[in-house]
Amino acid sequence: MSNRSGQMVPHFDRLPEPEQIGQMATWLAQAGLESLELSNEAAGLKLRICVGQTASGATAPDAPTAAQPDVSAGLVAVKTPYFGHLCLTHPQRDSAFSPVGAKVAQGDIVALLTLDSLQLPVRASVAGTVATVTGQAGALVGYGTTIMQIQPD
Repeated sequence: MSNRSGQMVPHFDRLPEPEQIGQMATWLAQAGLESLELSNEAAGLKLRICVGQTASGATAPDAPTAAQPDVSAGLVAVKTPYFGHLCLTHPQRDSAFSPVGAKVAQGDIVALLTLDSLQLPVRASVAGTVATVTGQAGALVGYGTTIMQIQPD
């Protein structure tokens, strides 16, 4: 039997787009796998995707950048568009981006995801008032994690 792994593994010379990482997370969850690690030492790249498993066998979240209404309370979930460590305070001002009760406009940065020196914004999907903050500062969160809920205007 020949080793065909060279044909099975794609060339990893740049980081995938967030949508591609989300798709990989979906496939991992659907396959019942917990993580995937890709590395290319020559290019200085390393990517590790970890997905949480649910009791029913796990499905990855749908597109987290889309607002997911909470019908019972009229709230809209703010979900992470990527994975990383959650930062709820502005790194240069040492104040919270959007504490409970804060008014936010659609597109406002309400948190950051940090991965090494990379910082990616998490944006409000609707205008309104921050009703709850469920994300924990410093926690490693995955793609599509709900970190807060907004009561739309």
